[in-house]
Amino acid sequence: VASLLDAVDQQVGLENTLVVLSADHGSPEAPGYMRSLGVDAFYVDPHSWDKAGAIERLKKELGIGSELILEYFHPYVYLNHELIAQKGLNLADVQDRVAHELKYFKGIAFAVSANRIEQGRLPDTPVGRAVVHNHNPRRSGDVFVVFDPHCFISDFDGLHVACTHGSPWRYDTFVPLIFAGHGLKAQDIYRRVHTVDLALTLSAALGTDAPSGAAGTLLHEVLTP
Repeated sequence: VASLLDAVDQQVGLENTLVVLSADHGSPEAPGYMRSLGVDAFYVDPHSWDKAGAIERLKKELGIGSELILEYFHPYVYLNHELIAQKGLNLADVQDRVAHELKYFKGIAFAVSANRIEQGRLPDTPVGRAVVHNHNPRRSGDVFVVFDPHCFISDFDGLHVACTHGSPWRYDTFVPLIFAGHGLKAQDIYRRVHTVDLALTLSAALGTDAPSGAAGTLLHEVLTP
């Protein structure tokens, strides 16, 4: 970063430069550290769910003798559509029943089927709205899962990790936006803002049109006279 700023200073001049730092998510602490502070934090193993008692009982009721849950790809459970079709079962009904069982599993705060998401049958809460915004009917999975705060999977895309992101909790959604230079005065802003505000704000600062489809609002504190 220092070498980049040196190059910018030599070629453009830092007095003519607006420096912006941000990220795509917050930074949670690993469960081991949280437990040392007395917080109930642990890893969840989605690969064990298909063999769990509640799901095994559901499979027996549905007449399914093999895997019903094929995969967990954060934050979605993917069901065995081929097997469900072979048994003549209604996919939406199976999604609803699996979600109903999963929401009682340890470490799961919220589980909702794709069927309920697409029908708009979710509570109008911050978590419910976040789930809706994340869902894509053409490629999302069958059941959306939200883990309890400070609960994570350790196997993420085949990698063993200390913690992951992708939750609606504060430690994930609190993303700092830092602006420096270009005549800005030092100040701290505590009102709620969003990372999508960056595109509109930078467009306004440059005097250009905003990107097509840009969301968010202008951060007026950054727009100096």
